[in-house]
Parts: sequence; C-alpha cells; structure tokens
Amino acid sequence: PTRRSSDLAKTIDTPDKENGVYLARLNLDLNIDDPDYPALMLANYMFGEGGLRSRLMDRIRQKDGLSYGGGSQLDAGDLDRAGSFMISAIAAPQNLQKLDAAVREELARAVKEGFSATELAGAKSGLMQQRLQTRANDGALATGWTSYLFRDRTYAWSKQFEDKLAAVTLP
Repeated sequence: PTRRSSDLAKTIDTPDKENGVYLARLNLDLNIDDPDYPALMLANYMFGEGGLRSRLMDRIRQKDGLSYGGGSQLDAGDLDRAGSFMISAIAAPQNLQKLDAAVREELARAVKEGFSATELAGAKSGLMQQRLQTRANDGALATGWTSYLFRDRTYAWSKQFEDKLAAVTLP
C-alpha cells in the first residue's frame, strides 16, 4: 500500500515554547555524479536554499508572513546513492498548518510551472559565489582537498562540476 505524507506526519506539542519548527525530509536515490544533479542543485537553490530570494521564503515570509526563517537543502551521496531533500522553517505554533499548506503549494507550483530564466540566472550566480567564497576559506579548502584525495579527485573535478552548473538550461 502507498503511504501518504499525512500518514507520516508527527507533531510534538511543547506548550511552554513560543516557536514551532517545521521539518520535512525525503530520502533520494541520488549521487553527485548523476547527470541531473547540477540541475537539481539549481532548482533547490531557487526553491529554498537561496535564502530570502528563494520562492519558499518569498511565500512563507514576505507574502504570507508565516515564518521567521526557513529554507531547503539538497544532499547527494558522494560515495553512495544516499541523498535527501529537506525543508525547514520556524513559525508561531498556530501558523504551522498554514505553513505546511503554503510549502506544499509552492512545491506543487515549482513542479508544475518550473522556474524562470531570471531565477535560473540568479541561482547560477548565487551558487557560484558560494562556491568561490567557500574556496577562499582555508579550512574548507583543506577539507575539500582531503575529500577529493580520498575519492581520487582534484579541484579539476570541481571545475568540471561548475561547468555543468553553468550549462544547465530551462526545459
């Protein structure tokens, strides 16, 4: 039998707390070398990882005023196929049901309508800036080298990946 997301929903009531937390997660069969991963990464950035400029925050904070903050995250396995897509937000407890409805509507809209050329260009720019800033951090650079050496890669792999990000187009 198919399980609906509402069958998996869990609510933990903490009446002494004034903030509610919204978390959603979907496990994915996804690896960083999959051909669609760069496009998925950009779609996630446009949907929720892009901060206040993302569709999710546009909807739940700027438009509906339901959340103080939130976003989405896409992870892909680098040694295996253990990926995930996550959405999180903080809201007043009385707004959590409205927040859930808004998140679901925005996901459905993204799937149905896709993204605009302007959104894609902004996501490409934003992701590239993040990657450049990360490489400017000595600790992150050392961690990257350690990871790449373990997987028998170099930063040439990173350059090739960035070329794939830059090549993503709208359907």
